[in-house]
Amino acid sequence: MKKIGQLLVSGLIGIGIGMAWIVVQILMECPWKNLANSTLQLSEFLFWVLTSFLIGIFFALATWIFNNDNWSLRKQIIINFFVCLVAWLIFNFFVNGLTVIEKRWPIVIGDFILMYAIAYGTYFFNLWNDVKQINTKLKKKNDKEE
Repeated sequence: MKKIGQLLVSGLIGIGIGMAWIVVQILMECPWKNLANSTLQLSEFLFWVLTSFLIGIFFALATWIFNNDNWSLRKQIIINFFVCLVAWLIFNFFVNGLTVIEKRWPIVIGDFILMYAIAYGTYFFNLWNDVKQINTKLKKKNDKEE
């Protein structure tokens, strides 16, 4: 049950990132002067919500690669990156078709790298903060014992 809860949280985080992403897309496609006249169809919005949720869940599933203790952290990150990249390219293929990917592959890969950096950068930053707090508590405990 705990893993299902974690997947749901990851899906909701994916929706948050996806909504930020769609705002960026709207701002890029619509000039600032016409921003008040920009529209977003409900079907497009719902598609973004659903796909963002699924991408969030996929990222959570892909983090299970980090449970393999036989691999170094570098190897885990590299394998995770490429597994996620392949999934992202397949997703874009199904959504946009092969012709769009052929013409815009640097943008599709750039989008992925940015999204990956945000998702895992946030994860590793939080992990680093947790380790820092644990080390601080251990140091205080050791100082009291001495």
